[in-house]
Amino acid sequence: MQTKYFRINKKEYCHITDDKIFILNSKEVIRIPLEHELGEEWGILSILNYFLFTFLFLYTAFSLSYYGTVFFSFLLNYGAVFLLLISFIRIKEGFLSSKTPTILRSKIKSVYLKTPFYSFPRLVIYFEGPEGKVLRKIIPILYKKEALPILKDLGYLAN
Repeated sequence: MQTKYFRINKKEYCHITDDKIFILNSKEVIRIPLEHELGEEWGILSILNYFLFTFLFLYTAFSLSYYGTVFFSFLLNYGAVFLLLISFIRIKEGFLSSKTPTILRSKIKSVYLKTPFYSFPRLVIYFEGPEGKVLRKIIPILYKKEALPILKDLGYLAN
């Protein structure tokens, strides 16, 4: 099977065929993953995020109610509040994003390339999921020079 691909991290590649976009851990296409196939690591990461958020939330809530404004006199507590905010953002992003490794190109609604100044560029794909729900898939791009010609050639980005 002939695919166009680009690297999304050191071990994974985004492959694009005529009818599908999928993520594999090799350049060679051995098998195409199912549309809504999920690995176990996503569940474990989500559970760890929930535990961290719950622990930090309870710590902050009890400490603020017990110590009041003295809570902010210790620098360690600023770190706890910062980590609480980061874990909340990660949980929110987990609910808004899809973890599916395969997207049918016929279901794609729109594609955007976002290039933040603090991180790698990422491809944001909005597509129609099960039950007609619009889902979002964020694909990081490790080497922008490798991915841009492929995305322009396929018509996902304006020239």
